[in-house]
Amino acid sequence: MQKILLCEAIVLCCISQALFAGEKVDQTLKAEKDAYIEINHVNGYAEIKAWDKAAVRVVGELGDSTKEFIFELQGDKIVIKVKVKSAKDWNNWGSDDSDSDSDSDKLAIFVPKGSKVNYSSLNANVEGSGIEGGVQFDTINGGIEVKNLAGRIRLESVNGNISASKFQGDVNIETVNGDIHSTSNRGKEGRYYSVNGDIDLVLSDIKHLKLHTVYGTVEARLNLLPGGEVIASSVDGPINLYFQAEVSARFDIRGHGGGKIINKFSDDPVQSEKYGPSRWLAFSLNQGDGKVNLSTVNGRVRLDTQ
Repeated sequence: MQKILLCEAIVLCCISQALFAGEKVDQTLKAEKDAYIEINHVNGYAEIKAWDKAAVRVVGELGDSTKEFIFELQGDKIVIKVKVKSAKDWNNWGSDDSDSDSDSDKLAIFVPKGSKVNYSSLNANVEGSGIEGGVQFDTINGGIEVKNLAGRIRLESVNGNISASKFQGDVNIETVNGDIHSTSNRGKEGRYYSVNGDIDLVLSDIKHLKLHTVYGTVEARLNLLPGGEVIASSVDGPINLYFQAEVSARFDIRGHGGGKIINKFSDDPVQSEKYGPSRWLAFSLNQGDGKVNLSTVNGRVRLDTQ
């Protein structure tokens, strides 16, 4: 009798590995309210949504290229993994010659609200909402769209746009060939980095903010808290920062290689080298509680009120 029960338990544990290409998925595992969930995805689309249940549920359909679907508890983490049959030329994903819709997974993943989620993919777009325990989303060829997140937030894409709204926490967003759009950050610390892409931010109260772009535009609207700090730099791209009218900070702006400085806050003159293209501007507003350090190479810096 004991041997029969053991066999049944093994079947239940491994049933998540018995799904293959083109099959429907609807599976649920019990989970702690602060569970750690690791998701490895290859191709398609995933929507990760928080709910109030102490369980993780995966619903959707697997693509034709799927070799194996894994959904199981491994130690203290829940693992969701889609394995494909063979390697593909991921750099051509999204072109007219790429895989059809039948090769793409379409998954909805429900997780406990307080869980921590780590998602990585090669050729998939991902959306996330309502997760309060922190997230790390990494994509190679795919966009990231999130909202209503809290905790430690890390979003990174190589070839994809990143959109984030209504979130709170320690935020780090990076993309190589993509744009960053972020609004309604209720957190007090943010870092944004882009190469060959634009950074467009509408933020609320910020204590620490770091911005960097190469061959892109930075535009940010924010309220700098007392004692706060903003550090921004660009190469061959403009930096446009809009602060509250009563901002209290010391400003230090450097323009190298012909960088231009536009100051709408004060009448302090821009200084320039006698022999050379560099320019700089230093001034203080109100009590000068905060610090704003900006630098650009072959770009323009604009300071203005919201």
